[in-house]
Amino acid sequence: MKRLIVPLAVLLIAGCGGTAPQTPAPAATGPIGAPEKTALKIGMRLPNLDTNAPVEIALDKGFYKEEGLTVERVEVQSIREGLVGGSLDFGAEASPDVVAAATAGTGLRIVAGYRNREPFVVVVRPEIAKPQDLAGKPVLLGANPGTIEYDVRMQLLKEAGFDLTGVAVKPVNLPGGSNAWVEQFKQGKLAMTVIFPRHKKLVQGRLVLDVMKEWPNDSLTALQDFVDRNPNTTARFIRATIKGIKVFKDPAQQAYVQKLMRAKGFTVTPLEEEPEVYANGPLLYDDDMGLNAKGFEELLAVLKLPPAPFESFTHLGQLTRAQDALGVAKRP
Repeated sequence: MKRLIVPLAVLLIAGCGGTAPQTPAPAATGPIGAPEKTALKIGMRLPNLDTNAPVEIALDKGFYKEEGLTVERVEVQSIREGLVGGSLDFGAEASPDVVAAATAGTGLRIVAGYRNREPFVVVVRPEIAKPQDLAGKPVLLGANPGTIEYDVRMQLLKEAGFDLTGVAVKPVNLPGGSNAWVEQFKQGKLAMTVIFPRHKKLVQGRLVLDVMKEWPNDSLTALQDFVDRNPNTTARFIRATIKGIKVFKDPAQQAYVQKLMRAKGFTVTPLEEEPEVYANGPLLYDDDMGLNAKGFEELLAVLKLPPAPFESFTHLGQLTRAQDALGVAKRP
């Protein structure tokens, strides 16, 4: 889960383009026609295997090529700025950030689900018996106090019976991602840290939080105007990505997926080669790339954000077309 920040630059860019004349949008229903735009860029913020695997699989298997698309996956600092500024066509963006950006009038919309749930796992050093033992000690909860990831984990820890309210911990925010956090924890440089399910066997400590929430993690995001102008392109992109997710979720494809991702420069540790550890990544995805409206409602409430109508931040017509074309059963 990432920070809920809509940069001023995004809002300014969005405002600058609001009065441009628009041509009528092509038909966006029925059988999927030829793509309107064929060269696409999708932005990713997290350089990890689980986030990037479906797209890399779809590239390697030729699923995008079959749709007449040439797709480039790029790592970027800000997906929102890339989408609104026009340097990106799609992005796997933090779902609550998209809701906030849509509410702010940027034109961003969720066009399909991506990672549809999120694990929350926190471990403490063996010598930490109670929350008060963390006073003055370095604690990593994903970011700094006041950010989404920190405050949500504090709330979940409280619900799990490990309440840090009033404990003067020393919050830290380290670069390098979760693998680096685990190493710092193993060296005794962190008294508490966020980990992910794949790390459980790597750490000697006590789990004080270990829950999976049916809350939207990352969602496939685009400008509504882009989707309206390129409905067939959008439907084709989603259809190919659904195929990539299907391969990723197939346990029989683990060796292929990990070999591919290694070749693309992603890290695969010996522990992650164990099937039960590998399974934690595909578990975050759904076969239909659908969305759980109830999950959005719960997440916004936990984040203490104003409720937003589901239709105000989603644009799902092309997801439906892709699902229909594949014969994928849509959730109720």
